[in-house]
Amino acid sequence: MLILMILIGIAPLASVFLAGLIADLNGCGLHEGFVQPCIVLGTDIGGLLYNMTAFGWLMLISLFFLAGGLLGLAKEGLLLILRRVIRR
Repeated sequence: MLILMILIGIAPLASVFLAGLIADLNGCGLHEGFVQPCIVLGTDIGGLLYNMTAFGWLMLISLFFLAGGLLGLAKEGLLLILRRVIRR
């Protein structure tokens, strides 16, 4: 469950990163305010890249999932360490 929370928290950031990578590799411009044409293999994917970039705004909400997942993993790690220390 905690891993799922982390994945949900990272998804918008990964989407923006991937859109930027695709745009850079193909020499395309990327702007969050409007769609710019980007031809890849004869197909304009500018709209898709725009949507992937706009998806980054969900990071404002998904950061809570990321923080909760990371804090939960940290808690589980500390509990695991404490159990091992107490057994000795």
